[in-house]
Amino acid sequence: MEKTRSLTPLKKYAFFVVLAPLVKLFEVGCELMMPFLTRYIIDQGISNSDWEFTLKMGLLLIGIAIFGFCMTMIAQYLAARVSADYGYDLRKAIYAQINRLSEKQLNKYGKQKVLTLVNNDSFSLQNGVMMFMRLIVRPPFLHLGATIISFTISWKAGLVFVASILLSAVIIGIVMFASPKRYAAIQKNLDEISTISSDSLKGARQVRAFNKQGYEQDKLSKSVDSYEKKNISLGKLNSLINPFTFLFTNLAILFVLYFCRDSIVTTGEITTGQVVSLIQYLVTSLAALIMWSRMIVSINKARASKKRADAFLELEPEIENNGDLQGKSLDENEVFRFEDVSLSYGDNSDKYAVKGLSTSIKKGTWVGIIGGTGSGKSTMIALMERLYEPTKGEIFYHGVPLDEYDLESLRKEISLVSQKPSIFKGTIRSNLLLVKPEATSEEIDRALSMSLAKEYVEKFPDGLDHPVEEAGANLSGGQKQRLLIARAILKGGDILILDDSTSALDYLSDQKVRHNISSIEGLTKILVSQRAASLKDCDLILVFENGEIVAQGKFDDLLQNCGQFRDIYEMQRAQA
Repeated sequence: MEKTRSLTPLKKYAFFVVLAPLVKLFEVGCELMMPFLTRYIIDQGISNSDWEFTLKMGLLLIGIAIFGFCMTMIAQYLAARVSADYGYDLRKAIYAQINRLSEKQLNKYGKQKVLTLVNNDSFSLQNGVMMFMRLIVRPPFLHLGATIISFTISWKAGLVFVASILLSAVIIGIVMFASPKRYAAIQKNLDEISTISSDSLKGARQVRAFNKQGYEQDKLSKSVDSYEKKNISLGKLNSLINPFTFLFTNLAILFVLYFCRDSIVTTGEITTGQVVSLIQYLVTSLAALIMWSRMIVSINKARASKKRADAFLELEPEIENNGDLQGKSLDENEVFRFEDVSLSYGDNSDKYAVKGLSTSIKKGTWVGIIGGTGSGKSTMIALMERLYEPTKGEIFYHGVPLDEYDLESLRKEISLVSQKPSIFKGTIRSNLLLVKPEATSEEIDRALSMSLAKEYVEKFPDGLDHPVEEAGANLSGGQKQRLLIARAILKGGDILILDDSTSALDYLSDQKVRHNISSIEGLTKILVSQRAASLKDCDLILVFENGEIVAQGKFDDLLQNCGQFRDIYEMQRAQA
């Protein structure tokens, strides 16, 4: 399978990418013809008072201008359309790569850096494609044509043309050589600004609570100041192109008039019309060089963004869907089986998030997981969903190695209520229908009732169409959790995982929700909880400490035989 790179989506537009510059060649031809015709209008029409000739040539000039304008519009349309479509496809490719990569890879790469790729780098590449299609042939062919015509008029004028173009090319070359590294540094600064801004937004309450607004502001200001300085430095470098181009072009006009003065004034070898056309060609070359400089700026930005986008798109996903269940018999009684499973998040294989996990989860049972913060509970859940691959050991799902089970089927069969509420901007209805767009009103009502979310949804005048702000900011912690539980119930599946997702509910509501979930036949329930009492009815309880399962069994057995579990229970009962 061919690797996707940043320019891969452009392949399907290859015909139009080539067509637009070819159309531009017609425009260039028209531009080169206009000074040529102006020369004859002056020398043969106006000088000889031949108004009929002047009128004919003038009409021809207008016709060529209109034709050139039409060619320009066609090329501009093709460039705009192709670049917009390419930008759309590139963003889709980046988003698809986000979904292919594991959580570990995304965290290592940097999620804010990925956002900069989608929002900033993809636009730079899109703009680079548009400028390339519009300007890749126009400046060089205008220069070439103008230089050839100038030599036909005077070899001295031709040499002046060549000199001005070469001098301008040196300046452009210096800018091209020095710019890419600076653009890469600016993009890196943007990543930093995005990260700081995102952290401040997510932790806005904590920042205010600890009175750290000034500290966060200073941190952002330093990053923004660095970004500003780098942009100003780059702007100064790019600003060299226009003034030097103007300088070389105007000097060229002076030198043409100076070196050709005898031919113009004394011998008459160069006519007034030829002088006017030479100046027009020089001015046209000036405009082309300015356009060329704009393209160079865009291409340099695009080159820097291309390196970043390619580095991301070329990452090989750690988790591939290679599952094929044909010819394999499934164990319908056992859901998950862990055999000496360990996981290391980082490159240091000696530091494990979980280590030596060995247990079996039967179909239709209640399984409780308890332990201190950072003890590995959520990591075990992530392993079940195959968000991470074990560093050591093996996980079986229905008796089949987890990496041999179809990944899409696995995640369809698991409904997860995560520890961190994942609420999206929209309405209550849109958040529910996210997992099951075809859900009926009866199914939605049942899910809301079982999660106790119906209690507060009914109080809203607009009910299910009540707006939900970004991250559910207008909902309380308990309302968010009940909505998430309702969404998981609506999705269905064979396994429901509640990852510490009833912590914001009172004991009575927690008990009611668990009782309602217990009524779902054949459903395997996995409950991660900090409350020992919430696990009283579980068929199996796993006690975690320092990334290991230190004990497993039923509630009463653990109270007698597991000191850690007994300490948690006694401490919570004393505080109740």
